[in-house]
Amino acid sequence: MKVVAIGGGHGAAATLRAALMYSDSVSAVVTVADDGGSSGRLAKELGVLPMGDIRNCLAALAPDSLMVDMFQHRFEGGRLDGHAVGNLMIAAWMQETGSFIEAIRQAARMIGSRGRVVPPTMENVTLISEIEGERIEGQVAVATATGRISYVALDPPDPKAYPEAIDLISEADQIVLGPGSLFTSVIPNLLVPEVREAYLAAQGRKIFICNLVAPAGETADFDAAAHLAALYAHLGEDCVDVVVAHEGTSPIAASPPVTVDKTAFERWEVSLIRSDFLPDDRSPRHDPAKLAAVLQKLTQ
Repeated sequence: MKVVAIGGGHGAAATLRAALMYSDSVSAVVTVADDGGSSGRLAKELGVLPMGDIRNCLAALAPDSLMVDMFQHRFEGGRLDGHAVGNLMIAAWMQETGSFIEAIRQAARMIGSRGRVVPPTMENVTLISEIEGERIEGQVAVATATGRISYVALDPPDPKAYPEAIDLISEADQIVLGPGSLFTSVIPNLLVPEVREAYLAAQGRKIFICNLVAPAGETADFDAAAHLAALYAHLGEDCVDVVVAHEGTSPIAASPPVTVDKTAFERWEVSLIRSDFLPDDRSPRHDPAKLAAVLQKLTQ
């Protein structure tokens, strides 16, 4: 059973933790369009690809340990303020080996990651969008802008895909999009033309996982159907087989859960599965065991 997660950051990490509970082959295709935070700073200063989302996914695929805790540690104060140890390690290995992919592999070996994590492209790309008629450039700018996003795209628009990303998607039995930031973490991977083509042609079951809550920002006020409509607008209809959404109370009183109008799905040939994914600590991230139980049923 081969599972590949497509996304970035903490959202893809939740899917990976869940997939490890029922699959013997887990991998991730993770965006490198991030231009903020520690990885954005390192990308600008050292000319490396942003690695923050990749770091999070490597950690999600590794057993809990002191090494993983240190890998995820962020410095406080001084010139290293905000930098994650893992980001610095990946940047150092890239300088040492001259290869971003080898740097990821070295980091995976060090913390014991149990799966492959690769970028959709090895080219430097900038996320662009139109919001309320204004062109916005950069992942952070898009994520923090106010107003409804019309579309997102990459500049350049046709970066060459990293070949292993194509192979992982093509060979997967289950391809999971999300959870996570729809326009800045999930969709950017599929804007690489060859990755999009491989995804649409793949025979594996395609699953989209909605967030637990509707956060302020790029998908504020989006219900589950609006998320799916955005995927259709960028990838074409029939790009998703199953939508998985939370059913229950919101983990944060100030943030409403992503609502689901079942009638909105009737016009699309897509299955809708609802379940309670709220963790015991009521944090706004999917409980891996609860998510694994649903995703495992979708392998049958």
